Amino acid sequence: MYFSLTSFYDLWYTCIMEGDMMDLDEKKVELEWYDNPSIVTNLLILVIALIIIFSQSFAVNSNMSAIYILRSIMNHNSTYLLTLVYFCALKFDIGKKYFDFLNVFLILLYFLIGFASVFTIFQSFSFYTLLSLVLHVIFLIYLIHTFLRGTRLWKEFRLVKSPFNEITNEGYFYSIMVFAVILLSVNLISATSFDGTVLTLFDCIYTILFARYVYLYFSFLDSKKKKSKDNVDLKMDTNRVEDNSLNDIVKVDNKENGGSLDELDFVTKDKEDEISNKKHHRKRKKENKGHDEKGDN
Repeated sequence: MYFSLTSFYDLWYTCIMEGDMMDLDEKKVELEWYDNPSIVTNLLILVIALIIIFSQSFAVNSNMSAIYILRSIMNHNSTYLLTLVYFCALKFDIGKKYFDFLNVFLILLYFLIGFASVFTIFQSFSFYTLLSLVLHVIFLIYLIHTFLRGTRLWKEFRLVKSPFNEITNEGYFYSIMVFAVILLSVNLISATSFDGTVLTLFDCIYTILFARYVYLYFSFLDSKKKKSKDNVDLKMDTNRVEDNSLNDIVKVDNKENGGSLDELDFVTKDKEDEISNKKHHRKRKKENKGHDEKGDN
C-alpha cells in the first residue's frame, strides 16, 4: 500500500520539532501552548504516562509480581499504550519515515474502540455508554477525514464527496471537547472513589489534547493547500505579466521601425495562422497573375 503524504509529513515533523506552524522561510511568531504541536505532543505523552501509572498504582497490591503487573497494564491500558507508542514514535526518525502507516494504525485502533462501544451499549445501556459511543464515532470520523487527506485511500474511497467532509475543523474539535466535558461531568457525578475521579479527569484531558493535536494537523494541511493555491495563482499572474511585457516590447520595436501602434500584428499570435495567411496570399497572387496573362492573350 502506497501513500503520497510523506512530503507533507516532512513539514509537519518539522513543525512538531520546532513548534512553528508557519513556513520556515516566513517570519516566526510566538505561539500559544495550545497552538504549538510540540507542546501538545509532549503533554499527550505526559498525560498518557500518568494515566497508566495512576491506574496501576490504584489497582495493584504489594504482593503482585512484575509479570502480573505488566499483564495488568496490557489488559487495562492497551489503548493508552498504543497511543503512547504513536506519539513517542513522532519524536524519532522511524515515526517520520512511517508516519502515514502510523496514522492508518491509529484509525484502525479507534475503529475497534468504536466497534466495542456498540457492544457496550447492548451490554449495559446508559447515558454514559451512549455518550461514549457518540464521542468515539465523532473521533473516528475526525481521524479519517484528517489523516487520510491527500492519500491514495482518500481518492479511492472518494472521501472528498463524503457528507462529513462538509464539517469544519472547528466543528469537529469543539464537538469532541463538548462531549468529553459532558462525559466527565457524568463520571464525576457517578464516581464513588478518589481513584475513579482522578482517572476520569485525566481521560478527559487526554481526549481534548488528542483532539487538539488532530485539529493542528488539519489546520496545517489547510494552510499548505491554501499556500499551494496561492503559488499557482501567483504563477499565472506572473505569466500574464510576462506576456503583456512581451507585447509591449513588440509594440516598441515596431514603433521604432516606423510602424503604427494601431496597425500592429503581434508576434505572440499563433505561428500557424501566420503561415496559413502567407500561403493564402501566395495563392491569390498566382491566381491574379493567371488572370492577367489570359487578359493579355
